[in-house]
Amino acid sequence: MSLTLYKPNSKNSGCAFSFRAGINKNKEPTIYVSAIQQFSWDSSKKTGNFSGNRENPDKNINVKFNEFEIGGMLSAFKHRHEYSTFHAFDDNKTSIKLTPWDKPNREGGTLPAFGIVFSRNGNQVFRLPLEPGEVESITHFFKSFFSDLFSHRKREEIKARKNLKEKQEPKEAEDAPF
Repeated sequence: MSLTLYKPNSKNSGCAFSFRAGINKNKEPTIYVSAIQQFSWDSSKKTGNFSGNRENPDKNINVKFNEFEIGGMLSAFKHRHEYSTFHAFDDNKTSIKLTPWDKPNREGGTLPAFGIVFSRNGNQVFRLPLEPGEVESITHFFKSFFSDLFSHRKREEIKARKNLKEKQEPKEAEDAPF
């Protein structure tokens, strides 16, 4: 299951983020987020291209989140507060920040929006503004992840209890004389 947001712009500074539910090395559901920077802009069609940066490691990033980080993001969405975390892998240091902001609307009011920023090694920045509807979609995506994760853990716990119970039950002797 995945959810992808493309945000190209005429300044050629857009990003695409893909949120994907997958399985980690412990065979548990987990969330992966990939981001890629915009490669080009076609002003005649008013479209952006991202695929040109697919093979450039400086222009894309992959991050795996645990359930507590996802919970922190859900809390930030719900209560409109900032959330930040930090990941280190090999020589890469990545800060992740989710920030609420008020987006002006056409009627002179504001909409409750968010921005998500991944900053790797201080100089590679992946930025995505999130509209209210996108925040709702990501929220439901994350909640679905939690449902899958807890269902998986419950199944594993039931399986472990059953195996323990079977080990503790006395076995009947196969060569009993009766």
